[in-house]
Amino acid sequence: MTSNRKLAIVSLTFAFAGSLLSGYLTYWNLIGPSCHQGPLNWLVSCGGPAKVLIFGLPTCVYGFAMFFTVFLLSAAALAGKPKKSMIKALIILGVVGTLFSSTLIVYEVWILKLTFTGLPACVYGLLFYLGILITNVTAYRRIQHEPVGT
Repeated sequence: MTSNRKLAIVSLTFAFAGSLLSGYLTYWNLIGPSCHQGPLNWLVSCGGPAKVLIFGLPTCVYGFAMFFTVFLLSAAALAGKPKKSMIKALIILGVVGTLFSSTLIVYEVWILKLTFTGLPACVYGLLFYLGILITNVTAYRRIQHEPVGT
């Protein structure tokens, strides 16, 4: 197994974990009674009494869309030889996701001063996005150093 294939598996794993987390939060924010009543509330906290919304949707919906996009791109990279453009897109999503979750952490913890029962969900999201970013920057650097024609 090539090192780029291993990196694609790592990226896919981070994206899958992020999709599960943000999908869980999306369900409890949109369909379920409240994310505070979810079975994993002791582990993942979704913020204060009011939902943090962007354009009328909970932030976890945007996180789910980004994580699922990373999942699909990572799966495509795993299925064939990853192209530089695909890895660049994954790096961009990693940067955007890292900035998105970092901003939410600052907003929820220091501006809104919300209390949490577990680790804030955006902290988990930040860790997953950092994993995606670091993994794909590493993959891009390796592709840059490959001899032409391999």
